Amino acid sequence: MYNLDIIIPIYKEGKNIKLLLEEFKKKLKINYRVLICYDLNNESGLNFLPNKEERLILVKNLGNGPNEAIKSGIKISTSEIIVVYMSDDFENINLINEMYDSINDGYDLIIPSRYIKDGKFINAKFYKKLITNCGSFLMYSLCGVPYKDCTNAFKMFKKKILNKININSKIGFTYAIELTIKAHINNFRIKEIPCTWKELPNRKSNFKVFRWLPYYTYWLFYALFYRSISISNIIFKNKDK
Repeated sequence: MYNLDIIIPIYKEGKNIKLLLEEFKKKLKINYRVLICYDLNNESGLNFLPNKEERLILVKNLGNGPNEAIKSGIKISTSEIIVVYMSDDFENINLINEMYDSINDGYDLIIPSRYIKDGKFINAKFYKKLITNCGSFLMYSLCGVPYKDCTNAFKMFKKKILNKININSKIGFTYAIELTIKAHINNFRIKEIPCTWKELPNRKSNFKVFRWLPYYTYWLFYALFYRSISISNIIFKNKDK
């Protein structure tokens, strides 16, 4: 049994995934396993993986796109703790150790944030930064979800919270927003910590802004709806006193 399953969705990844796995071996202090979740049978990243690696599992996406790849990994996972990690993120490997310690301290969900003190968002394409920045800001300021980076797909959580939360998202990385909102609504213990997101140079982004935007907007209204219900309940309780 592994203490941590690391779910990594990949798409036309090339040798980055090999380099990332090598860094994991150097830096992680956890008994971990890696679940590589891929869409295409001819995925280039698969050619760079070691042939025999006990703690490496290949997971064929049951649907299409990163969100479904992540859900496919979650379905296969057998660890009590899961982290979703991006294949081009070489900045936050050591942070996984810190997040794991926080989970063992009693938290249910850890949110690495680019938008709190000491958090950084470097070299991102303008439209990607604009959408994630606006989405996270509106979730925090308008919808009352008290975390500043709901849109970050990089998250660690206890698998048991999925016994109470159904992840229905299918597009983009919207699982991250849905998970945060529902964990908040269900009063799970959540901790937000600073992280650094640095876009790799000369890498084509797979962030499909116009296709994914309606689905991100859906969760914005979902959170707003639940906030309005909470406010209404408070008002009626005060009237009854």
